[in-house]
Amino acid sequence: MRLLALRPHFNAELARKLEARGFGGPEIEETLRDLELHGWLDDRRFAIEMASGPLTRKGYGPRRIRAELERKGVEPGIADEAVTAVFEDPGDELQAARRVLERRSKGPGDRAAAGRYLERRGYSTGVILTILDDIDIDPDG
Repeated sequence: MRLLALRPHFNAELARKLEARGFGGPEIEETLRDLELHGWLDDRRFAIEMASGPLTRKGYGPRRIRAELERKGVEPGIADEAVTAVFEDPGDELQAARRVLERRSKGPGDRAAAGRYLERRGYSTGVILTILDDIDIDPDG
């Protein structure tokens, strides 16, 4: 309960932490089941909260959000649901990528640098190509 009081956790995260504290497999499974039953542990809800909150504020695109959630132990299907909740409309990803590029301290820079930046942030190739077509490059630098 102390771990959950600090912040929400995913099932896999909490299981790893409990195992590191010396709890056994059956104890962990029973604890996780009880926490889920009482609504204190909900991977789906927490994944959507993370995807629409901290991960979106970092400027991450759908691929990066999915990867970050799966890295934390979220099942791929739940990670997909969370990404879909954030990027409901096909235009949402394009708008988010444009905002990320505008916020970038260096400005858009050249097309190749902007494309690499958006790719690292997890945006799709189609969205990146659409944005790169819109970038005007000043021939004088």
